[in-house]
Amino acid sequence: MTKPKEIEKEVQLLVEGNDQRNFFEAIVKHLSLNNDVQIQNFGGVDELRNFLQGFVMMPRFRSTVRSIGIVRDAEKSEASAFQSVRDSLENACLPAPSLLGERASNGGRLGVRVLILPAGNRDGMLETLLCQTFAGTRKDECIDAFFKCIETLHGPLKRPDKARARAYLTTKPEPHVSVGVATSKGYWDLDHHVFCDVRDFLTSLSPTES
Repeated sequence: MTKPKEIEKEVQLLVEGNDQRNFFEAIVKHLSLNNDVQIQNFGGVDELRNFLQGFVMMPRFRSTVRSIGIVRDAEKSEASAFQSVRDSLENACLPAPSLLGERASNGGRLGVRVLILPAGNRDGMLETLLCQTFAGTRKDECIDAFFKCIETLHGPLKRPDKARARAYLTTKPEPHVSVGVATSKGYWDLDHHVFCDVRDFLTSLSPTES
């Protein structure tokens, strides 16, 4: 079970897995928010419930934390993913937003927001967003042709967005890196419009914006 790190900052961003952690570390730095936001990796989707139980018991939780952002992948259902996060928040006696994009508060100093990737009422994951940064390009056409060929041999891909994102990375100087590490290397355009919801979400976590 993934355990929370010692709390150091009033804005806590809880993310799903190492790829999300690396991605958000890079985009938080890109937005010059790294001095204000501490990123915690809660592990897999099934680990969030237990992670939050331990998180609220951390020594500096009550005295320090003013804003919590939680990010996870929608996978097959944005609605189901959001409800799962809500259930985990309520189990830890934390404010749970009624709707995505809303800030939940218990009337005190603590606010909670949730982002389900790829956002915009869509199913999918982080890689779904990443693939949209090169959609419609010549590289995308080449990748599309490659996977059409592969599918004639092996049938439909089970996780096409993950596969396409990794195929795109084969065009980069270090093709072996994960999609998250690729963010810190500048392989994804963090100013691209597909990340608008992500950028807005991160900015909204500032207690002064709540």
